[in-house]
Amino acid sequence: MRRLLSDLRSYLAELRAAAWAGWNGFFFSAADPTALGVIRVATGLLACWSLLVFGLDLHDYFGSAGWAEPSAIRRTQRSLAWSFWFLVPDAWLGVAWLACLGILGLFTLGLFSRTTAVLSWVIVVATVRRVPIALYGFDQVLSPLTLYLAVTGASGQAVSLDRLLRRWRQARSAAAALPGSAGPCARVAAAEPAVPPPTVSANLALRLIQLHLVLIYAMAGLGKLQGPSWWTGLALWGTVTAGEFVVLDFTPMADWPLLVNALTHASLALELLYPVLIWVGILRPMVLVMMLMLHLGIAVMSPGLAEFSMAMMAANLAFASGSWLRGLVAAPDQPSLRVLFDGACPRCRASVALVTAADPNRSVDLVDLTVVDLASIDPRLTARDCFRSMHAVSSTGRITAGFDAVRSIWTRLPLFWPLAALASVPGVALLGRSLYNRLAATRPRDVPCPDATCGIHPGTARGVPRVLRGHAQNPHNPQAVPADSQEVPYS
Repeated sequence: MRRLLSDLRSYLAELRAAAWAGWNGFFFSAADPTALGVIRVATGLLACWSLLVFGLDLHDYFGSAGWAEPSAIRRTQRSLAWSFWFLVPDAWLGVAWLACLGILGLFTLGLFSRTTAVLSWVIVVATVRRVPIALYGFDQVLSPLTLYLAVTGASGQAVSLDRLLRRWRQARSAAAALPGSAGPCARVAAAEPAVPPPTVSANLALRLIQLHLVLIYAMAGLGKLQGPSWWTGLALWGTVTAGEFVVLDFTPMADWPLLVNALTHASLALELLYPVLIWVGILRPMVLVMMLMLHLGIAVMSPGLAEFSMAMMAANLAFASGSWLRGLVAAPDQPSLRVLFDGACPRCRASVALVTAADPNRSVDLVDLTVVDLASIDPRLTARDCFRSMHAVSSTGRITAGFDAVRSIWTRLPLFWPLAALASVPGVALLGRSLYNRLAATRPRDVPCPDATCGIHPGTARGVPRVLRGHAQNPHNPQAVPADSQEVPYS
């Protein structure tokens, strides 16, 4: 008996230790916050879209004489239900709506993310409480997503302007602390690592989203088991023929009853098995792909549920790998572009600091031309040309200069892809080249350089000929290869 009691006590102690270690490992270990940043962006965009739709009939939704009359709504809700929209006078509805839209926009961008995450949750919940007549599954997914992003304070740790601006300030401080001729471009490196470091708060937020998602699918699957149409395999047919959400004509599917039955049973089985299979690492990618196909199918068959499908797809990103998500936008070969800048120019160093902050994948190799042998980069480069304007050399040997070099940088950094797309609009490149040439000709330098080299003095630009078409030609060497935006192979 003593042996049995001793073994039981040892087993219970081991069980307690294992349970405690498992609990801490599941909830309080560090995790990559990249997926959480992507979820924040998707959630913010969906919240902005929802509020924009309400704004189309603002007074009908939120007004005192609208479809949802305040006193009637309050009578149908519990005593603790709250919404700041009840306190907004009709004359101030437009102002409050614009303010909420601005907060949601800042939340999407990840600016002041700790504060805007909390305010965004307040806006989402207050809107749902004020207009319950418009409540459906989309709002019931959006509310917990914003809640978990708010309570953990981790929404801005990746894919956010907060992190970008913090790394930019660090890089600028490092650049300003050294003189212009102190050394190579390492002086503009940010102290914070390029790849977002794993954090406990990010893991906690991801775990809460994951558990909530598992609960949603489990309850949805079990609830459907109570409907006879799911057992007979006809539930999908009833969905695609319902006139409330469906736009396309799916009646030809009546000729394929077995297909309708198979799709119905497959969607039900996927929801019931999701809570178990999603935790199996080797099966997780397959399960996520199937859920993506399921929600895309829902969005196509019932466009009225498209927002709900997108919210569910965003929530499923909680199971995605952060390194895999970053790999979707990483350059295939690192570095893919070498950029030469004037390290003695404070304005140039500040610009390079911004590039450093926005380049976590190190797809751009920044080279200070004041401390490097240009021939080692490319024999076609000359000091006079490079001092006139920034030059970029791609891995294929293409040389661009001035605004075209800036555009080459934009095309390699995901944050600047919208600017790269804008630069492709006819006429924008010409305007960009003109503006760049003016800024380059008047840029200050920490130390002067001989006129024979660049002609730029500290704080002035006298004697500098105007740079045309985004590159500088050497008047003393007409045979020099112009560093324009055309591709030039290595000789």
